[in-house]
Amino acid sequence: MKNRWIMVVLLLLNFAGQSLIASEPTQKDSITRHEKQERFQRFLSSRVPLNPATGRILIPEHIKHIKIDIGLSYNAPMSRYWLSYEDDLVVFGFEPYIESVRSVRQLATTQGKHWDKVLQPLSKKYLREHFFIIPCALGTSSEWLVDFYVTKKDCGCSSIYEPTTFEIAKKIQVPIVSLEDFFQFFPFETHPVIEYIKVDAQGSDLDIIKSAGDYLKDHVIYVTIEPENDEYKNTHNSAIEIEEYMIHMGFTRYRSGFTTDPTYLNTRFLEYLQTHEVKIYQHG
Repeated sequence: MKNRWIMVVLLLLNFAGQSLIASEPTQKDSITRHEKQERFQRFLSSRVPLNPATGRILIPEHIKHIKIDIGLSYNAPMSRYWLSYEDDLVVFGFEPYIESVRSVRQLATTQGKHWDKVLQPLSKKYLREHFFIIPCALGTSSEWLVDFYVTKKDCGCSSIYEPTTFEIAKKIQVPIVSLEDFFQFFPFETHPVIEYIKVDAQGSDLDIIKSAGDYLKDHVIYVTIEPENDEYKNTHNSAIEIEEYMIHMGFTRYRSGFTTDPTYLNTRFLEYLQTHEVKIYQHG
């Protein structure tokens, strides 16, 4: 009888342990929309200041310009360029690979292992003042975690899509949210305009833009997006697909001497641009 009770207890403990493990969602586990929003709120609050009264991101009143840099790689060249030219700018940078995030932060204080002599180091005064790094992927997935393929030699070619031409160093899992998830915490009541979004996400670019929903057409002026449909498996990110979607959302192709990838202008903001100066820049 004693052995039987021991066996029952062991079975119950084993069942409880399995339940505890299953309660923490992984890539294959389902997670509700509400659960994902709550999880992202906790994730965001440890990296971006939130207003305790409203739950929205705290942006100082003197900040007049907002840009979003999606795909920082290991040195965040675009963010650093923008910040060097606008004192009243805040940049939100998204980068899912934690080693790249560490490298960007090292460049704020030291010459890290990925030091680029062409670019000056990011002044440490920008971090958590004008430049906020959010270490997650963006896209349309309903899961909390997705596979992320880290490429050898140049981690800037890493993607949530499996590469077809780049050699893979390792496969990890990273958090993923939509731009809509992020914008639900954005204080549009005080800062109604996102001036510029630059996307360089190795095959995920159009997915990311689509994940913004109606926030894209209601609040974003310029978008630069990189077409990439051949070097990663199962992507839908061709120049034609991007063009069709952006036109559908009320954007028109914008020819600029300051960007190299296709850039689009939200036609709803033509009148706004007559009275406001908006600087955009993207290279490479």
